[in-house]
Amino acid sequence: MNVKMMIVLAASVCVTAPALAGPVVREAAGSSPAAIQVAVDAFRADLGQPNQGSVPGTQIGGRREINWDGGGAGAALTLDPSPMTRFSNRGAVFTTPGTGFAISGLPSPEFGELNPTYPTLFAPFSSPRLFTALNSNVMDVWFFVPGTTTVTAAVSGFGAIFTNVGVENSTRLEFYAPDGALLYERAVPYAAGSEYLSFLGVSFDAGEVVGRVRIISGNAALGPDEAGALDVAVMDDFLYGEPVSVAGLTVTPQSGRVFRTGAFDLVIGLQGVQGATVVGGRVRLDGADVTPSFLACLTPGSTASGQTFRCPVPRGLLGAGDHVLAVELDLSNQTRVRNAVRWTVTVNAEP
Repeated sequence: MNVKMMIVLAASVCVTAPALAGPVVREAAGSSPAAIQVAVDAFRADLGQPNQGSVPGTQIGGRREINWDGGGAGAALTLDPSPMTRFSNRGAVFTTPGTGFAISGLPSPEFGELNPTYPTLFAPFSSPRLFTALNSNVMDVWFFVPGTTTVTAAVSGFGAIFTNVGVENSTRLEFYAPDGALLYERAVPYAAGSEYLSFLGVSFDAGEVVGRVRIISGNAALGPDEAGALDVAVMDDFLYGEPVSVAGLTVTPQSGRVFRTGAFDLVIGLQGVQGATVVGGRVRLDGADVTPSFLACLTPGSTASGQTFRCPVPRGLLGAGDHVLAVELDLSNQTRVRNAVRWTVTVNAEP
């Protein structure tokens, strides 16, 4: 079934929406796992319980984690190409402009085969294995419905643990919406000292969803000839919200559009849902539940591609600043889809 819906904010939402606060940030750095444990556990609580592990499909609530430690201390160095799909059962696929990825292991733990000094620089948070891209310090994490590599998904937050982040601003996380807009970026905290650990976790509580995270680990790729001001860092545990499908659900205007505060049309499109209908859903504006106002506003129309609904967004509803509209739809096949946009609104200059 090809469904296309046009839904617009109801005039009954009459209070001007204020600009958003920032995302929730958890961060720490120190010389031992204990030094960052409180921040890691707080981020786990932000994402939700339980850890859903490798359970296929989108679950109700909870989070996913990857600790790289399969096989334990006896595991050999593990190499994967890009894209790396080894953890698609946890809803994550990795790409890099480099030559692939490595999970540390025998014969030389902590990537000693790449450089004999690395075991004195790197230390795990969860023992014994670490993770890195090869021949690049840049990688991307893409989200899919767990158990697939084709059904695109998004999460409410992502965090990672690093070791040997010793230079300010050398290591960063960049968070992107499913439509490609940059939602947020932040440097990972640094600490001068070998085998130190750093953690950065960012979650979005106003409805934003993250379709991709770019990770910049240090200011150079791993290799045998580090010298001078190079700062090499590798990764340990990844933690992220439960991936929920965004496949086929679009919101227009897209993120990043700048519009005046006059009335405009909002279009929500759902396509490619074969044999399923929309049976419910939720809509949030800047974190506030406005579902009843949306449902009251639905007016049947028609297009060549299916049923439509439309209304205007009332003039003056959105004040100047950033605003997030988040949509989640329940489908009759027992699945759900969600998406969100963040708009920047400028003061209306029209009379």
